[in-house]
Amino acid sequence: MVDFEASTSDLCPFVTLASLNMKKIIRSPKHLNFIRSLPCYISEQTPSQACHIRILSDGGTGLKPSDCFVLPFIYQYHKMQTDLGEQTFYKKFNINPFTLAKELVIISPCKKVNNREVLHLLDIRAKTYARIYQDQ
Repeated sequence: MVDFEASTSDLCPFVTLASLNMKKIIRSPKHLNFIRSLPCYISEQTPSQACHIRILSDGGTGLKPSDCFVLPFIYQYHKMQTDLGEQTFYKKFNINPFTLAKELVIISPCKKVNNREVLHLLDIRAKTYARIYQDQ
């Protein structure tokens, strides 16, 4: 079990622990396979990879974020996301990653991620992301 407080203590003044309330990492091969079955969000090409969102997430050094924090990108864009850095990448393509992740969770067949708690969490993250990165 991951202590989420330790993972978020240095994020920024806009982020409160109350708004980032996950207690354990969610692993869902079913949701990851669903994401991989979708076309790339940017190019609409296939095959897609399940690309984890790391900023404002519950991941850490050497620990992938929960599987609800994933987006479908082809290899080229997944690499660009890593090479440019997430903030620059999402700004370049005008993406709020949490809004998109929430839309995907809503249509996911996986009940482990498609539930009220995760949807609420993604909604809070989308608003926090917009305040910090998109309203500049």
